[in-house]
Amino acid sequence: MADTQAEVLILTQDFDPTVDPVVRSLTAKGARVARVDTSYFPRDLSFTTSDFGGEREVMRYRDREVDLSRLSGVWYRRPTAFEFGDEMGEAEQEFARYEGLHGVGGILRGTDCLWMNRPDADSVAELKPYQLKLAKRLGMRVPRTLLTNDPDEVVRLAEQGHRLVYKSLTGGVIHYPGAYPSGLLTTVLGEEIHDNAPRVRHTICQFQEYIEKAYEVRLTVIGNTYFSVTVDSQGDAATQVDWRAETQQMKYGDYRPIPEEVVKRTQSLLDELGIVYAAVDFIVTPEGEYVFLEANPSGQFMWMQNDLDLPMSDCVADLLMQGGPFRRGEVEQVGY
Repeated sequence: MADTQAEVLILTQDFDPTVDPVVRSLTAKGARVARVDTSYFPRDLSFTTSDFGGEREVMRYRDREVDLSRLSGVWYRRPTAFEFGDEMGEAEQEFARYEGLHGVGGILRGTDCLWMNRPDADSVAELKPYQLKLAKRLGMRVPRTLLTNDPDEVVRLAEQGHRLVYKSLTGGVIHYPGAYPSGLLTTVLGEEIHDNAPRVRHTICQFQEYIEKAYEVRLTVIGNTYFSVTVDSQGDAATQVDWRAETQQMKYGDYRPIPEEVVKRTQSLLDELGIVYAAVDFIVTPEGEYVFLEANPSGQFMWMQNDLDLPMSDCVADLLMQGGPFRRGEVEQVGY
């Protein structure tokens, strides 16, 4: 960019510890950082674009004004919904919300900078069945998968002797009133499927073949930089099916770079999805074959940075300061 000082916009909620180290890195590298939540709109956050008397594209919040035309990068992290005052009725709030989504969304989409990731791309990339179909078409091995809300389909498959797991299509978090959010871990199906099969009718459910593992890989892709982390999930009975079951002490294996063919196919997948950042999960079989599970366009990474001293925050900062639009190119793999 012609400007000597990069300007970066981070859209996220007030409490987001993952963002803090990136802000520090950006500041240390000389960037100007605007960190806001979309919940500030419309009372404490305003957007203005105009071509009366010259072009203007500005965002104002508190005592800060940001020239949107000078942005080098936007990190669409985890912003929350617009908040309207009680002075507006429910019908008026609904109208204002849709107007705001179209207006603010259109203004931000019009910025000519690097996005990590654009929200419209995220919304498509989060569709796990679509990911699996793309990955399969690109030559990756994916688990054989049944998606259905027909109980008979599940019972029929189980009775054929297939060892199956149930895995939620989203984060699997359920918010019960007055309780902490609880998550649904990947679960191996047993005889209980016959008693519980009618519950399948309530929504689309994902059932996949169980694949034997040697270990698992969490691959964090930040632009063209790959951070591959080996997860020794098979060393503990609690994590053999789902390594997320261990929340206190993650067990890591030695660093293993991703094979070149898997890198190429992952690049192609993310290119098709149109995303710059992703947390990609693989199973590695005892025979050494990589099996694609999913790509999370907003997956967490700070726990790996802290545990393994990986320069992920610096990498995010460098990418956001680089400017856009993003170009997929040669991959650099970073070990530990």
